[in-house]
Amino acid sequence: MTSDRDVGEELLRRAAGAKPPPDPVTTVEAVSRRQRRRVRLWAALTVALWILAAGYSAANVLVYLIFFYPKLASLIQDPSADGRGTAAREFLHIQAYYLLYSNVLWPVLLVAAAGMTVLFVLKSRQATMRQIQASLDDISRRIEAPPRRPPDAGEPAGTDPGR
Repeated sequence: MTSDRDVGEELLRRAAGAKPPPDPVTTVEAVSRRQRRRVRLWAALTVALWILAAGYSAANVLVYLIFFYPKLASLIQDPSADGRGTAAREFLHIQAYYLLYSNVLWPVLLVAAAGMTVLFVLKSRQATMRQIQASLDDISRRIEAPPRRPPDAGEPAGTDPGR
């Protein structure tokens, strides 16, 4: 995993000043905070792309129903030759381009939103695994540390109670 690298970078950053050496627990907490911010950023980007895709879909339908469909219906109902002239051809060209571009952009937005969702899931899993690893490192440090037992009240601090 790359958490060792993140923790190492954080240790180097904190050790760059003339401060005492940083506590590993606070370093791990700082790395975890930074990872939570990154995951929130990925979540916000994912939600924004899905909102953009849904908004584009709704706007696309509204624009077609409000601007294009009434004109198309009037061209179909107009039996005179006037309605089939240059203006009608220009309108049909505009409508064809609109449909082409809107139908090309819509799948691109959906693929981008789906890709961002996959990326968000992967990044959040990665952050979760890093937090688990940090917790396990903390537990192993606590297990390896010698137990701190206060001296008994009746004995001096340097004597062995078993004798």
